[in-house]
Amino acid sequence: MPYTADDLNHPELQTRIEAAAAFRAQGSAALPELVSALSNAQEEVRWRAAATIGYLGDPAGIPALVAAGHGAAYELKINCVWGLGQIGSAQAIPALVEIIHAGDGESPDIRYDAALALLRLGHAAELHQALHSESEATYRVAHAALAAAPYL
Repeated sequence: MPYTADDLNHPELQTRIEAAAAFRAQGSAALPELVSALSNAQEEVRWRAAATIGYLGDPAGIPALVAAGHGAAYELKINCVWGLGQIGSAQAIPALVEIIHAGDGESPDIRYDAALALLRLGHAAELHQALHSESEATYRVAHAALAAAPYL
């Protein structure tokens, strides 16, 4: 059965799971439809598309995740940040660093997720530098992520 991005918010859980799996199975070929879904009218479709882009692991999805995350609601933004880390490309580092330095203007959860993504990408140096930030919010997120590093 062919799936569309709207199936990422199908009423039946099994259909949602199958749709996400079908997009992942398509690999990079699914990227255009998923990128388009980042602006879908349904919030659930948007954040599930962001997560699925992360699962694809294609660095070509990074600009779309960065753009979709700017000014987005929590659900979409956290999945965009998670997707940036999941893709595993150094191309995401500037966006992740910007997020951890957003201070109180950004949710602590989102900043922490960005910090963990930097660690998974092997960029703890940015977090060590953030320990010297004048922003307490930036210091706290860097400290918390570095404390969690041995468990990643």
